[in-house]
Amino acid sequence: MAKSTRPKKPRPDFPLFPHRTGRWCKKVRGSFVYFGKVADDPKGEKALEKWLKQKDDLLAGRKPRPETDGMTVDDLCNLWLQWKEQRVKSGDLSFRTWDGYKSLVSVIFAAVGRSRDANDLGPDDFQALRDAYAKRWGPAAVGVAVTMTRSIWKWGWNNKKLSAPAQFGSGFDKPSAKTVRQSKLGSGRRMFTPEQVKALLAHASTNMRAMLLLGVQAGVGNTDLGLLRIAAINLESGWLELPRAKTAIMRRIPLWPETIAAVREVLANRPKPKAGNESLLFISPRGVNYVSGRRGTNVWKEFQAAAVAAGVENRTFYDARRTFCTVADGAKDPVAVTHLMGHAPKSGDMSAIYRQFVADERLRAVTDHVHDWLFGTGDTGQDDDEVDVDTDTTDTEAGQDDEPLTIAIHKARKAIAETAGPVQTTLRDVWLPEITRAVQGDVEAARRVLATWGDGPKLRVVSG
Repeated sequence: MAKSTRPKKPRPDFPLFPHRTGRWCKKVRGSFVYFGKVADDPKGEKALEKWLKQKDDLLAGRKPRPETDGMTVDDLCNLWLQWKEQRVKSGDLSFRTWDGYKSLVSVIFAAVGRSRDANDLGPDDFQALRDAYAKRWGPAAVGVAVTMTRSIWKWGWNNKKLSAPAQFGSGFDKPSAKTVRQSKLGSGRRMFTPEQVKALLAHASTNMRAMLLLGVQAGVGNTDLGLLRIAAINLESGWLELPRAKTAIMRRIPLWPETIAAVREVLANRPKPKAGNESLLFISPRGVNYVSGRRGTNVWKEFQAAAVAAGVENRTFYDARRTFCTVADGAKDPVAVTHLMGHAPKSGDMSAIYRQFVADERLRAVTDHVHDWLFGTGDTGQDDDEVDVDTDTTDTEAGQDDEPLTIAIHKARKAIAETAGPVQTTLRDVWLPEITRAVQGDVEAARRVLATWGDGPKLRVVSG
């Protein structure tokens, strides 16, 4: 039997094979693609080079475009990222935002190819890119991606990186406002109920318990928690002062007793931090911070573990910020809410420009309102003379009781907020530590708080 004269592969792992037509070939997505004659390239070196250049386009189902000596998509996007990186270094842009830009660029590469001439992209290409965005993200995120993509090509034209302005076509537009609203309606309200927050607190880790309380009581977000420094919190006075990373707006936040107790627990159980993390409050069990990963922080990962354990579905940690904003609006002080959230004032808002600070009483009134929403005000719907009297209770019962203690703490904090000067200092120094110990489960501290700030003989203290 005559031996086959068909050429062989130059090596077993060579990605191409000699087709019976005498050409180097590769089967891609069910079709044969050819890379030149075997006779002209017996070792397949030129064919392999061509395959490697066209590989990404072919595997993605795109038609390979001619090579260019001009500005490629890869060149344009990376130059734009370098420009944005300089703004991060100058403090004009957060690293988290830049990281989002980097993720967007990776989607652009996958959709249109890195080696394409950036001047060559036309309406069909941008339409395909928008389709890729729509498969990956919801309408609101697609709108952001379209805007940022347009800005990349506009930057290229303005900075003489491109030979002509991009022709995006009518298909590369943002989703309509109605589409975005309908999408949000379909996903329902993005906020927690009091029951969900309590379930999460019961199943959260030590770090996550404090993070969640800070998120719900004042809208402190993921990145700010990852960057939160111990020095920003004064546990004795019960205040947190920190700038919001996204806007650099300084916030002054009064802390709930529950939050103070949770932070004390974090400090008591804080792992030894690795170099560079010594000043941060939240340290992972491995000794590193929470500022890492594509989302800018790993807070969301720890939240997901608590959410699964608590049976809370379709929620992210950032929904705590949405919850705070929604509930705090009921305090009817939008200026104080804006301050607590660290929102930048709108252009032309002269009141915000001239305002030097927001009074502590207003800030505390907002956080008290949210506290009442979460933990209740203690209103049972009964008149005082209908409440049973039971003063013959044990220490254990007094320490376990939740509702009367919450009422007493609320009264104590309100009294402190309504005073000033030496009187306020005395009340604060005496009762804030007592409140913290009571919340942590100190039975004697709870009885002292109840005895001073409770409802006297009308109060019934019962076991949980």
